[in-house]
Amino acid sequence: MKTSQKLLVLLTCINLVNYLDRYVVAAILEPLGKELHLADSQLGSLTLYFVVVYMLAAPVFGWLADRYHRPRLVAAGVALWSLSTMMAAFVHSYPMLLLTRSLVGVGEAAYATLGPAILSDVIPEDERASKFTWFYLAIPVGSALGYGLGGVVAQHYGWRAAFLVAGLPGLLFAGRMALLADPVRGALDHMVDATVSASWVQKLAAIFHNRIWLACTGSYVAYTFAMGALSTWGPALLQRKFAVSVGGAGLMFGGLAVVTGIAGTFLGGSLTGRLQHRWPDAGVWISGLTLLGAVPAVAWAVVSGSLSVTYAMFFVAMLLLFINTSPVNSLTVSCLPSSVRATGVALNVLFIHLFGDAISPRLVGSLSDWLGGGGVALGKALLVAVPAVLMSGALLWWARGFHASAPHLAGPET
Repeated sequence: MKTSQKLLVLLTCINLVNYLDRYVVAAILEPLGKELHLADSQLGSLTLYFVVVYMLAAPVFGWLADRYHRPRLVAAGVALWSLSTMMAAFVHSYPMLLLTRSLVGVGEAAYATLGPAILSDVIPEDERASKFTWFYLAIPVGSALGYGLGGVVAQHYGWRAAFLVAGLPGLLFAGRMALLADPVRGALDHMVDATVSASWVQKLAAIFHNRIWLACTGSYVAYTFAMGALSTWGPALLQRKFAVSVGGAGLMFGGLAVVTGIAGTFLGGSLTGRLQHRWPDAGVWISGLTLLGAVPAVAWAVVSGSLSVTYAMFFVAMLLLFINTSPVNSLTVSCLPSSVRATGVALNVLFIHLFGDAISPRLVGSLSDWLGGGGVALGKALLVAVPAVLMSGALLWWARGFHASAPHLAGPET
């Protein structure tokens, strides 16, 4: 197996564990909240604290990644988030729970910032959309494991056991990652990197003058806002509105995530790979159209009074939402020169979480409390995701003509 394939497999496995750790919390919100006597606004704040720390740490790791050994930084981050997840099994107060989730945010920031940048240095530009499909496939699979494993373990052994099970696998991958060599930066890029000798301020200017990066980041801010709300509160909606069990809700939502995630991620990457040679901006308009198509499905899913209709609409919505994952993320990485790529990814992480899922879970929880806290109230609160999905698709559709000129926007002279 080639070095690039081995690295892709390892980073994909770590990405899977990353999302398992993240979404195990959504699966156990109901029993966790009941034992610790927490309101919906407090449960929503678990994501807020995680994301605030996560997004503040991301630029720091971006700066470190442009200067130091990246695989070791990733290994340290994976070990930290895994241990912090396991620590949550022993908390007995809300402040300690917030502390453990905050530490998870620090660890995950290291990986989210460095992982795509490392991969881009071992995969040629014209193969990134298809190869990144495997990397981002770990998002729905890991999320599904978080929902399903978390729900089943919590139902049979309690929510504390779910944290222990979720945290253990990452420690194994951290040790393997620490032993890897750091790939040569920018070795496979086609664009001329005009920012190599530029100052840090000039490099920042190059990022913020790159229209592709701006459009992808703006779209992903809205997308992350919507996904943060739906992914955090989806299992709880099934439990409250339709009396689905903790394990049943986790398995169902996890099943929806893995099926639609695999199909959507492969479809998005495959279509982009086939069409981008003829139409360079294919990934942008494919993502834009599918996001716009998801708008009515999201709205119907959260307000329907029928469980079967809710399942069907969640399936359609999640399939369309996952199609954009690989095209948009590979374009966000490829549109930046290697000397600023990690910083650009870090800033992308900062903004999508600062204005995305740092806000939406807490907002939905507060709205649900205000509306009465039941299943119908939670469904109405989740409607805040609808305009966000609409905005995400509209931004990408508007930006569909920018791709062909992206390489010329990379230098500080822009």
